[in-house]
Amino acid sequence: MSSQKIVRCQLRRDGSDGPAQVRYVPLEIFGLWEHLMRSKHGFEVLEPHASLWLDMEDSPEAAYSENHYDRVTQVTAFVYSQRDDMFTRARRYFHSDEADSLKRIFLSHYGGDESRIQTQVHERTGIWIVREAIAGRA
Repeated sequence: MSSQKIVRCQLRRDGSDGPAQVRYVPLEIFGLWEHLMRSKHGFEVLEPHASLWLDMEDSPEAAYSENHYDRVTQVTAFVYSQRDDMFTRARRYFHSDEADSLKRIFLSHYGGDESRIQTQVHERTGIWIVREAIAGRA
């Protein structure tokens, strides 16, 4: 069974009173992602919580009740770089209910020159485990 450390957070336009959107970001890049969302895109990043994402290969949801996990889809794009003459991997995680619409936005960052080799996309369904907050920590 594959697992990945993921941060679940809320994302909202800076200064907006509107509802926030949920995002799932790999822990290893969360600091950089948070900085870019704040400084380049003008978003607030609220309520970050780290936990594990588990793929559905072995049906791990059977070990948890429905309110102890979020259904999260892993989307991996293998993008060809003509400059480097090789493929690179870009991987993102989306709440499964929003995966189709957010996947289009994600893949739009890798569009462009029609002569390029086609981007290959793979999806895996999984769950993000809801962990109880530790007393004294936010």
